[in-house]
Formats: sequence, structure tokens, C-alpha cells
Amino acid sequence: MAHAVIERFKALDSAFHARANRSERLAARFAALASINSEHDIDAHIERSFELRQKLNERLGAFRAPSSTMRLVYAAALASADRSAKDFFLMRAALATTRKQRGGRALSQGGSVAALALTVTRGDLDQTGRFFDTLEAVKAPWWRREATREEVLAATTTALGETPVTAQARLSQARDTLSAAGVPRSHAEAAAYEVAWLAPDPGELASAWTVLNTAVRGRGELRHGLGKTGLAILAAHGPGHATADALVESFETVRALKPKATGQVAARIAMRLAQAQIGQTGPIAAARDLAAILAAQAAMIAAVTASTTAATVAATS
Repeated sequence: MAHAVIERFKALDSAFHARANRSERLAARFAALASINSEHDIDAHIERSFELRQKLNERLGAFRAPSSTMRLVYAAALASADRSAKDFFLMRAALATTRKQRGGRALSQGGSVAALALTVTRGDLDQTGRFFDTLEAVKAPWWRREATREEVLAATTTALGETPVTAQARLSQARDTLSAAGVPRSHAEAAAYEVAWLAPDPGELASAWTVLNTAVRGRGELRHGLGKTGLAILAAHGPGHATADALVESFETVRALKPKATGQVAARIAMRLAQAQIGQTGPIAAARDLAAILAAQAAMIAAVTASTTAATVAATS
């Protein structure tokens, strides 16, 4: 019998797809993922999510971030955390005001990622200064910076009441623990931002890393879809064998869904479902994963377009 988390995801996925527009199919799947921890009845949760999506659309119009593709996932995340569109917009406005007063770098998606992360983790409006202090403390060098990872970590640790010094120390410790477990340095750097608050045990993480790498052998779509960073994140979340079993079961479930989920989409959702089965995931992860997938798709389209244009120019010159 499938795990209760998987059964709930399947029910949520079916309900979101029944209500979503054709153009929202990908968003519907990640909205279901963002809803895993919601304690509400599915029908009530779906209704609330689409109400919030409508409020986001009314306030944001066609072009302001988050994009129309992302808004259903944002709405589902807010509904899962029992937060409102007003809570989100107030937090985003507070972040914008604080940044204007302090200066510094712009936030990703117009501050939407940070605002969502702070809102769903029950951060307070008066914590925006602490957020920017923490963001400065955990920033990576510009050449390997991924803004959304830094912003989510800063938001999470801020909402938990941790200081910038503590957040930086946790990040450094997680990075060292991942590297010591055998995770390649570049992947340890990326994964550390997501698992810093877990304070993973070095021995357990090393064992889980080995088990998970073994589990994805022969499953190329899963292995490539997660990459070493995804496997490292999973390894930090729980016992290796239990996590590996949950990952494989989740992946097979997601691949069997209609409409069909393939490649990185199936792998990332399976990863989050595995985390949920061992009790540790959050609605912000779904929004971040979808944003990363959309960015990768956009980069691929740009690369193909540039290659085609170059070939056309060469052929006609």
C-alpha cells in the first residue's frame, strides 16, 4: 500500500488538474506538491488556492513578478500555511521599503521569493532588517551565487529567530559536513543552503549519501533529474535506506501520473515527496523548484534559438 503522503499528493494533483487551465498543467502539479502539508480538506484547500490565485492576478496584472505561471503555486503555498494574499503583499512591501532605506542588491522576482518564504514561515514585518543582515551573512561569491537559495535560507532562519552569525555558522557547518561525506564541493556548496538548518549528523549523512547514489544507479532519468545536489539534500534529511525507498516509490508514482511527468519535473517532485514521507518539507520548496525548472527551460530555449540563428547567418553569408 502506498504511503499516505503519496496518496494525498495523487488526490491533490488530480484535484488541481481538474480545476486548472490547460496552460497551468505544470503549475498545477507543483501546486499539489506545495499543498502536501495542508491540514485542510482537499476540496476546501483547492477552493482557497484558486481564490488566492485570483487575488494575486488582480494585484499583479500580466507582467509583474511572480509570473502568471508561478502564481498558482504561490497561492497553494499561502493556503497551506493559512496565510493570505494580503500577508504576502505586506511582506513584499516591507522588504522593498527596507531595501530602499539600506541599499544593497535587488531581490529575485521583485522580492517575491523572499516575501513568500517569510510569509509561509510566519516571519514578522519587523524582521525585514534582520533578513537583509542574514542575507549579507550567507551570500556566496558572485560567480556561484544562486539568489533564491540564499533568500530562502535567510528568510527561514530569520523567521526561526536565529541571528545572522548563527545562520552563517550553520551554513558553513553544513557545507563542511556534506563535503566530508563525499559530496563534490560544488554540489555541497549548493545543497548546504537548503539543509543548513537541519544540522545533519556527519556519519548518518555519509551513509545516506552512499545508499542514495546506489539506489539511483540504472535509473538515469531520476539520477540526472536530481543531480548530485538533489541527492545531497536528500541525504541530509533522513536515514539512507528509508529515504531511498521513499524516493524510488515516489518517482514511480509521479511517472505514472496523467498528464505524464518526465525528466527533471518527475525527479524533483519525487525528491520532495520522499522528504515529506520522512516528515520534512515545506511549501516554499515547490515554488523554488518550479522556478528553477522554468529558468532551465528558458535557458535551453535561448541556447537553441541562438544556435539556430548562428547557423542561419552562416548559411546565408
